[in-house]
Amino acid sequence: MRISMKKSFMFLSIFTTIAILASGCSNPEIEKNMTKSGEIPTSYIHASFVIDINNPKEVVGYADYAFVGLVEEMTGTDYKFPVTKETEDGSEVLTMPYTNYSVKVLDNIKGNLRKDVSIPIQKFGGLNDDKSTYFLFEDDSLPQKGKVYVFTATAEQDGSLLISGPNSNIEVKTDFFSKNSIQALSEESIANELTKTEEHKTYQDAYKNEIVKDRERSTSKYEAS
Repeated sequence: MRISMKKSFMFLSIFTTIAILASGCSNPEIEKNMTKSGEIPTSYIHASFVIDINNPKEVVGYADYAFVGLVEEMTGTDYKFPVTKETEDGSEVLTMPYTNYSVKVLDNIKGNLRKDVSIPIQKFGGLNDDKSTYFLFEDDSLPQKGKVYVFTATAEQDGSLLISGPNSNIEVKTDFFSKNSIQALSEESIANELTKTEEHKTYQDAYKNEIVKDRERSTSKYEAS
C-alpha cells in the first residue's frame, strides 16, 4: 500500500501514525485524556511537522487554500488506511478517522473557492469506528457546527479539500454571525465584519507574507470559475 503524504502537514509518515494506533493506547506516542466520567475519551497523537504549525505564514504558505467558513453540518466520518492488529482473540482491523463537514465559504484569503454552494471538507481526526475513542493530533480540535473558522486546506488529487493538523481550523471570535442570518447578509457586510476580527487580520497578513514550501500541488474542484 502506497500513501502519498504530499497533502499532509506530517513529517512522520502516515504509516507511523497507523503503527501507533495498531500498538494500542498504551504506546507512549499517544496520550489518552478522560475528561469526565461517561464521556468518550480522546487519544492525542504526537507528531512532527514539515512546517512550524504555530507560524501562520508557514501554515498558509503550505496550504493551497485559506478561507473563512461557517460550519453548516458534520456529515459523517470516513475510515481509511486499515491495519490489522493481532489480539489474544484473533485479530482486529484499525483505521484512521476522517470527519466530514459541509461549510459555507464567507471569505477567501488564499485561493478562490465558491461562495454560492455548500462545500464539503474533510478533517483528519474524529471518532474511531467502534465509537469508543476520539483520535486527534495533539493541540488540535474538531470544528463545531454553527461556528466560523479560518481554515487552511490542501487540495487532494481528486479535487477534494483536506484540513489536517493543529491550527488548520482557527475559530473566529465573533458573535456577529450567531446573531444574524448568514443568508440575509450581503458579501460586503460579511467582509466588513470579518475585517474587524483578529483571526482574519492575522491570516490576511500571513498570506501577504507567506512562506511557501515547494511541493506538488493540486486544485480544488470547488474553485470559482
